[in-house]
Amino acid sequence: NPNRLQLAKVAAKAIKLMASAMKAAGAGTLALASTYRSYNTQVAVHNKDVAALGLVAGENLAARPGYSEHQTGLAADLAAVGQGCSIQVCFATTKAGKWLAVNSWQYGWILRYEDWQTSVTGYQFEPWHFRFVGVELATDYKSRGVKSLEAFWNLPPAPNY
Repeated sequence: NPNRLQLAKVAAKAIKLMASAMKAAGAGTLALASTYRSYNTQVAVHNKDVAALGLVAGENLAARPGYSEHQTGLAADLAAVGQGCSIQVCFATTKAGKWLAVNSWQYGWILRYEDWQTSVTGYQFEPWHFRFVGVELATDYKSRGVKSLEAFWNLPPAPNY
């Protein structure tokens, strides 16, 4: 974490364990691309994506301020050193992306925005975006085979603001 990105303590401990396991498995060196964001930072991220992509596409990628999981300190955008595809859909095809998708639950992390779930989550497929929910909840999530927190909690699809 050379950029000194922040996470909630419990999430930070878990990500260190996950990074060590990923490296030991030969899947690469984990890198944090984005973690906690203040309200003001989320304003800037949202405005940049909406300006570049338009309102609908921009908000499929970046939450409005006050709605971002990054503002909780329990979400992280992950990458791997030297594997490319950072914050891109192709991250799913990297060694790290594949390893994280299969193993993150063991460390309390879930892939939050899975493929083909945009109508439920409100966000495009983001194979780099993981949410810390704790080992117990992540284990239950994995064992049920659900694809979103909305489905896990039996909630309606994410609001469209």
